[in-house]
Amino acid sequence: MANRRTLKKGIQLVTSELITESYISFLMLKKLDKNSFDAVIEKIANINNDFLGRVNHPNGTKEPKLIKSYYQKVIADFNKEVAQIIETLNK
Repeated sequence: MANRRTLKKGIQLVTSELITESYISFLMLKKLDKNSFDAVIEKIANINNDFLGRVNHPNGTKEPKLIKSYYQKVIADFNKEVAQIIETLNK
């Protein structure tokens, strides 16, 4: 991990791309109905807010090993959430 700014930009980039894919699935491909589209967009927004908050406020320790493991867990959790959203969009 280079720094928090890069991580936050990456989170925002991925979530904005997911929203774009959701709009394409809803408007052009007609894969999603209105209710599922709204649910997916709300979930993506919640993921964005949750993970940006987690990046901004680590667990408060000053020990580098703990902070590194904390951010690795944040990245792993984010990747898992993104995979679930992609799976929902592909259905």
